Amino acid sequence: MKPIRLLILAVLLSAAFGAQAQKLAPAPYLCDSMVLQRDMPLPLKGTASPGSIVEVSFAGHTVTAETDAQGVWQAMLPALEASSRNRTMEIRSGDEAVTIRDILVGEVWLAGGQSNMAFKVRGMKFDDRLALIRDADYSDVRCYYRANIVSGGKLLDISDRPWSGAYGRRIYDWSAVAYLFARELHRELGVPVGIVNCSHGGSTAEAWISPEAFASDPALKAAVGKIYDGIGSHYKNPSVLYEKMLARFHGLTVRGVIWYQGESNGYFPEQYATLFPGLIADWRRFFGNDNLPFIFAQLPSYRVPGDKSGERWARLRQAQLNTARTIARTAMVVTADCGNAENIHPKNKYPVGMRFAAAAKELVYAGKEPGTLTLPGPITAEDRRVTVPVGGIRSGLSLRGRESGFELRDTEGLWHPADLHIRGNLLELTSAEVPAPTGVRYAWGNVNTLTVYHKSGLPLPPFTFDTEPKTTKR
Repeated sequence: MKPIRLLILAVLLSAAFGAQAQKLAPAPYLCDSMVLQRDMPLPLKGTASPGSIVEVSFAGHTVTAETDAQGVWQAMLPALEASSRNRTMEIRSGDEAVTIRDILVGEVWLAGGQSNMAFKVRGMKFDDRLALIRDADYSDVRCYYRANIVSGGKLLDISDRPWSGAYGRRIYDWSAVAYLFARELHRELGVPVGIVNCSHGGSTAEAWISPEAFASDPALKAAVGKIYDGIGSHYKNPSVLYEKMLARFHGLTVRGVIWYQGESNGYFPEQYATLFPGLIADWRRFFGNDNLPFIFAQLPSYRVPGDKSGERWARLRQAQLNTARTIARTAMVVTADCGNAENIHPKNKYPVGMRFAAAAKELVYAGKEPGTLTLPGPITAEDRRVTVPVGGIRSGLSLRGRESGFELRDTEGLWHPADLHIRGNLLELTSAEVPAPTGVRYAWGNVNTLTVYHKSGLPLPPFTFDTEPKTTKR
């Protein structure tokens, strides 16, 4: 045989052998000490040689799948009950085998957003941090950390931190909010809780939205406020973190998402009203669950540098509130009273994590305490009085402090302090200077003070609304 033919044959054989030799591997997050979501069918993904059969055995179930032309396989385990028993999963294909040990079944949540979700336990207030470290002895609370793309203005080349339990100083590098959330759910539900941390400091909402979502929605694409160059292009531009970080978890089954983000969209607060609902819809598509619970933080009090209006973050908070009012299966966590006007990364994360857990208990697990105080509307005006209904409660609201924090807008567009009277779950507002109110707002501005709380300790969110004439039913 001529040398050229031998060379061609060698290349073809090499290509064919290379395809057949692709190693059996589960998805990266399917590894030792993982937590699987209970009570939901579980698609498990990975790679192996194209056209091969993969067998997965776990908890008394054995399921099979065939790899596609690219060597990707997906096997479907049936829904499993919660279990703290450390069990083993066996994955086989031909002569290859992968063993995954120490697997629990419970509740799995993804923690996403930017730096205030990424904010670590080690950065909390000293007493809070010390108490958490001393208490941390939870083999059934576990975390998987997705590696970041950028840190300190430089590109990173680091691996994910695989699943680990909550023991002592190990939690130092966990998200403070996510850890508190997971610990509280574990204590309340009595089942294992796993957190998948997929957050990135400085990230915009658009960085977490898929190219397909932008391509199919011109309004979503038009809402992108800025395209960045340099290092910012790696974690702020549309879809970059969706592709570089979130895509790693394709096939993962989660109960819901906790989200703390919005700071990097503060220069374009009105666009967030389009971007954020678009992100929620896109992530629900990604996780294959149109009803995926999505619990998010409303931005804290902060003196935004260079913002002469003093209202950019206030307007973004309003976009977040409107999302909670209009998008089903969402809940908003108020953080304005946990902030620091001079620090974009407030250390007081303890109440934030606990409020996330309270919201989850209400929205997902039917807890008795209100997870969030809602403003279902409409906000009505009759004569001089404006009435604001507060949802999720019947009573228990009270005013803390001398000033109400409320203002009413007159027909000239000027705002005036208002007097507050609480009747059950209704807030009634009047001002001698506003005979015909056209709008109402509460705790307005980048830097604000909350004054109305429920007896559970949860605060009323900052807001602004136009009023509607009260109609009388006939």
